[in-house]
Amino acid sequence: MTFEQTQNQYAEVKLPRVLVLMATFNGAQWLREQIDSILNQVGVEVRIIISDDGSTDGTVRIIDDYCQRDARVHSLPRREGEAGVASNFLHLFLHCEPQDGEFIAFSDQDDVWHRDKLCRQIALLNNKKADAVSSNVVSFDSNGHRSVILKSQPQRPWDYVFEAGGPGSTYIFAPALSAQLRSLVASLGYEGVGVHDWYLYALARARGAHWIIDEVPTVEYRQHADNVIGANRGWGAFRERLRDLRSGHYRGQFLIMARAAYAAGRPVHDSEWDKNMRALIHDLESTSLRSRWSLAMRWRDLRRRPSQALQLVVLALLGVW
Repeated sequence: MTFEQTQNQYAEVKLPRVLVLMATFNGAQWLREQIDSILNQVGVEVRIIISDDGSTDGTVRIIDDYCQRDARVHSLPRREGEAGVASNFLHLFLHCEPQDGEFIAFSDQDDVWHRDKLCRQIALLNNKKADAVSSNVVSFDSNGHRSVILKSQPQRPWDYVFEAGGPGSTYIFAPALSAQLRSLVASLGYEGVGVHDWYLYALARARGAHWIIDEVPTVEYRQHADNVIGANRGWGAFRERLRDLRSGHYRGQFLIMARAAYAAGRPVHDSEWDKNMRALIHDLESTSLRSRWSLAMRWRDLRRRPSQALQLVVLALLGVW
């Protein structure tokens, strides 16, 4: 779908409304460009709610400036508790108070959105009868390097236990699903959750949501030294993942996602799903060779990209995690 087509699609109808949630921390250098790219979205009515996590670099002054001069921008009071991007986003998700019929989208503080991001995604939600959409992104840095980060490989039965549905800055939820997810997060909590977008992808998929990962990039994904996660590619990223696997960090996150997914999905799935999910949780709880082999036998179902799934189970068989 071209930019002109998505723009024309909404030219003569009531515009859909989108609530964009943004978590910030020391992002003053790029924040204005990102907020402007959201406010300049075509084919939608948009408003932004921002939760800052204790910035010291002028981020709060920028937020206050937008709140004072644009009625579409609001901020939450500083939250209590441990700092961190995941807990900040999930706090924001729980306290955002969406209006009836409002879609919810997530935004990082340092990216740039394509002008038709939201209207394209809402068209996909409506045309495909989907509950959530994410997408590939275009990675760029200060040296002018650009490349597409592919996350749109076919979804697998258990990929949501082992990875997110792409960068959270591309997520948008239909109103019904966002209401379900907010209820689930409120009841399950999010203690120990290290990646908010992965957590919500796991809950949504386990709940049976129809989730589309669009192959067309909708976000310019900025890479810089202060990125919390970044593009997650290259030798340096592999070494960091290997370190986190060895330390038990990833196993802990896999278990958090699996247990939360089981709690979310149990009411809507049959006994076969229940049995398979309990077996998966058992294999993640145990470090025995038998459990590692059991994971290896279902390697194709663990991640969307086959090479990454194979890499994961080989490292499990070798006892790395």
